[in-house]
Amino acid sequence: MKKEKGKSLEQNVPKQEQKKNDINILDFIAIEMTCSISKEPTDQLCFLKCQHMISLNNLNKFKQNNNSKDLKCPECREIIEENDIRYLSQQVIYKNLYSYFFEAGFILPSIESDSNHDNTNSDNSADEEEADIMLNKKMKVIREIKEIKLNSRLLQLMFQSKKQNPAYQNVIKELEEKNYEQAILKCKEYVEKFPKTYTMRCILAYAYRNIHYYEKANLYLNEAIKLKKKNPIAYYIRGEIFFRQGQYELAIFDLNTSINYKFKNNVSIILGNSYFLKAENQEKHQEKDNDYNCALKNYNITLKDNPSNYLCLKNCAYIYANQENYLNALDMLNKLLAIIKQNDSLILCYYGEILNNLKRYDESIIYFTKAYNIDPENTHVIIKRAITYYLLQEYDNALLDLKRVIKLDSSSCIAYYYKGLTYYTMENVNNALKAFDKCIELDPNDNLSKMITYHLRDLSDDNDLNIPNINDDNSLLFMKCKIYIKLKKYDEAMLDLNRLFELNNDDISFTYLLREYSDFWSYLCDYYEISNNEFTELGIVDNFSTYMYKVKNVFFVSNLINLNCKFYQFLESDSNSLLGQVLSFKDESLPISLPKLTDTHEISSYFITWKINVKEILSKNCFIKFVIVEGKDNAEIFSQKHVLKYEDVLKLSGLGWIEYTLPFTSNTNYTEWRPSIESNPHSIILKMDYVRLIRSKREKIYFPKMGHFLPIHKLHPNVPETFKDKYFSKKDMEKLVELKDIINH
Repeated sequence: MKKEKGKSLEQNVPKQEQKKNDINILDFIAIEMTCSISKEPTDQLCFLKCQHMISLNNLNKFKQNNNSKDLKCPECREIIEENDIRYLSQQVIYKNLYSYFFEAGFILPSIESDSNHDNTNSDNSADEEEADIMLNKKMKVIREIKEIKLNSRLLQLMFQSKKQNPAYQNVIKELEEKNYEQAILKCKEYVEKFPKTYTMRCILAYAYRNIHYYEKANLYLNEAIKLKKKNPIAYYIRGEIFFRQGQYELAIFDLNTSINYKFKNNVSIILGNSYFLKAENQEKHQEKDNDYNCALKNYNITLKDNPSNYLCLKNCAYIYANQENYLNALDMLNKLLAIIKQNDSLILCYYGEILNNLKRYDESIIYFTKAYNIDPENTHVIIKRAITYYLLQEYDNALLDLKRVIKLDSSSCIAYYYKGLTYYTMENVNNALKAFDKCIELDPNDNLSKMITYHLRDLSDDNDLNIPNINDDNSLLFMKCKIYIKLKKYDEAMLDLNRLFELNNDDISFTYLLREYSDFWSYLCDYYEISNNEFTELGIVDNFSTYMYKVKNVFFVSNLINLNCKFYQFLESDSNSLLGQVLSFKDESLPISLPKLTDTHEISSYFITWKINVKEILSKNCFIKFVIVEGKDNAEIFSQKHVLKYEDVLKLSGLGWIEYTLPFTSNTNYTEWRPSIESNPHSIILKMDYVRLIRSKREKIYFPKMGHFLPIHKLHPNVPETFKDKYFSKKDMEKLVELKDIINH
C-alpha cells in the first residue's frame, strides 16, 4: 500500500468514523439494530414516532401487559399511537442491509480483495502503520463476508437469536435430557465466549439448582443481577432456591423483587408457599396469622387466573381451617373434589373433619364413608369415622370401625383409647378397662388412659398415679375432677373445676360433661350461699343453671319455658347445648326479650356474647338485631344495638354453634341488663342456647370446644404425620420453576 493511499484514507474517514471502524462491522450494525427492551439485536423491528426502536415481540408483550391507550415508549415515555408505529419486516432488513454492504464497497470481487490484501504487506513504512491496521481490520471483515458468501444468510447470522445459536441449543438439549453435568460444562464454555450473557448465567444457575449445588447457583445468579439489575429472572430463581433451603425471609424478598420487575408465571405460588411454610414455623399466633394471610393473598392471585390450581386450593383449605374459617375451607375443598372427581380419600376425610368442627356430624359421616370406600385400609379415615359414630352415639358402629383399625394395626394406641372410651360411655367397665390397659401397655406415657383406669377402678389415693403436671393438662385435670365427683370429694372437685375454668379462659363448654352430677352442683350452690328459689323469677330452677348464672354470668335461653309455656313449642333437644336443650325459632316473629339480668360480680368491664346457630337462611330480607338495655336500681337508662344484615348473617349460616360477641362493652356504671334479639318472620331458622358476660375482648365468632373428653386434635391431628408428604409435598412445591420460564422471558 502506498503512503498517499493511507493519507487518502485518513482524509476521507472522519475521526468519529475511524472510531467506529475499530468495531467489528457486524457488531456495529447489530448495535444499530438493538431493541431498547431486550438490549439484543432483532430481525423484526418497530420504529416509533420518537425514533426509538423496539422488537415486534416486545411490543406485543407491552400491549398484553398494558392498556393499549396508555402505551408509552420504554426509552422516553412518550405516548405511542398505533398509527405512529412503523414495522420493519425481516425480509426488508435483509434486502436493504445487503445493498448497503455492496454500495459501501464491503462486497468486493475475489481478485480485488486478494490484491488489496497483498498491498497491505507491501510497505512497512511507519507513516502507513495506523492506516494499515485499520485496513487490515476492514479486509478481515471482507474475507469473513466472502467466506460465508454474503447474502441473506449473513444477515441471519448477524441477527441470529441466541435460541438459534448451536451452542445455546446444545445446552438446552442437555437440560431437557436432564444431563445437568454436561449442561453445566457447555454453559461455562458459552459464558467464556460471551462474558456478558445474562440468560446463560441464569440457565447455569438453574442447572446447579437441579443438582442441589445451591451456593454455585447463587454465585452465577449474583453475577447475572449485577449485569441486569432490573431483570426479574435471576431474582425469581434465587428466591426459589432460598425457598428450597428453608430461608423463607430471603425467598420472600427476592420473589417480591421479581414481581416488582413484572415477572408472573408461578412466582405467586412460590411466594404463597414461602409465607405458608414460614407461618408453620411461627410460634406467636399473630405472626402466624399474618403470614397465613399473606399466603392466602398470593394463592388467590394465582386462583384468579387459574381457578383449578390444585396446590393453591389445597393449601388455602388448610389455612382457612387453621384460622377456623371453616366455610371458606369447605369452599376450597369443594373445588378440589370437583377437580379430582371425589376420588381422594384424604381430601374427603379432611372435608368430614371440618364438618365435625361445625358439629355437622350427620353430614361428616357421609364423607368419611366415601373416603373409606376408596381406601378401606386407611386407618386414619377409619378412626375419624369411629369418632364421629361415637359423637352420634352410634356406639356399635364406632366399635366395629375401631376393631377394623386394630386388625390392620394391632399397635394403634389411639384405636384402643377410643375403644375404651366407647365401652366406658356404654358403662361396660370390664371391656373399657381391658382397652385402656392395652393402651397403657403400648404407651406407658399415656397419662389420660391412666387417669381413666384409675377412675374406673375407684382408687381413692391419687398419689398412686404418679402423673406429673396434672393440674396443667385439660384432659387429665378434667378426669381428676370427675373422679373426685364420683368419690363425692366435692371440695377437691371444686378446686379442680375452678382450675379448669382458668385453663380454658372464657370457654365453659366442658361443663356439659359434668351437668348430670346434680349433687355436685347442689354442693356448689350451698358453698356460694345460693338459695334454691333465688332466681326462680328468671326461670332458673335447677342447680346447674343456678350456679352458671350466679358464678359465671350465664343465662340459658331455654329457661324461658319456665316463665311462659308458649316457648315449649320452640324447645329442641341438642347434644351441643350445655343444658341439652335449646330454643329454635323459624315462623315465630322475634323479638324475644329475656328477663332483667344482674351482673352478679359487678365486673368493671365486660362484653356480651350469644351462643347461637344460624341453621338456615330462608329469605334475603333477613336480619338479626341484638339489643342490650342497661340500667340500675330497676331503672332502664342506656341501650345499645348491633344489627346483622343479610350479608353478615350469610357469613354465620352453616357455621353451626358459635359464640357471637357483640362489638361493644357494657357500661360499667350499670349493674342490670336486659338482652333481646330480633328478626323478621319466615326469614331465618335461628337456634339459641345462652347469653353470657365475658371479661376480655375476643374475636366476634368463637367456636366452643365441645370435645374436651375427646382430645382428638392432640392425639390424632387432621393431617397425620404419615400423610404429611402427600398433603403438603415439599417436592411438589419445588417443581414450580421450569426451564421455559428462563428461555421464554
